[in-house]
Amino acid sequence: MGKSWTSRRRGDEKDLNRWLRKGMTVYIVRTPTYAGRSALWNHPRYWTAHTVTGQHPLLGGWIFDKSATTTVASLFSLGDGTIYDAPPAGIPHVSDPGPDCRDEGLYPIGRGQEFKGTVRDGIDEMGRLGRQAEGRAKADKKSGARKGWW
Repeated sequence: MGKSWTSRRRGDEKDLNRWLRKGMTVYIVRTPTYAGRSALWNHPRYWTAHTVTGQHPLLGGWIFDKSATTTVASLFSLGDGTIYDAPPAGIPHVSDPGPDCRDEGLYPIGRGQEFKGTVRDGIDEMGRLGRQAEGRAKADKKSGARKGWW
């Protein structure tokens, strides 16, 4: 891996500002803050790229992705506070496809197999899940759980 800057080292923000030029790209490794299967493509970590598009019209510092609010300081707050000059190896990009999960779920297909279910099976399953959610909502309302702050 090449050069990196971190929010934990004194002077790294100033050093990064000196190193950057218009058109350069920096990379940030991020960890999804939400849990469970809803995590982005089930990747435990992913990286994003940000390109310098110019200087701030009032403050003079570098801005990224044509956004006056995306500055060097704001990039340090993303991820774990570390910025890299090259894409990290072994970590997928935010837009890379997720893992192959054909062996999981309601109707496991298996690798090299075709789906044997019908559209009706999927519709029935969605109806069942909807009824379950309605039942939970009624039970919550009856018990007073999950009341909003409003």
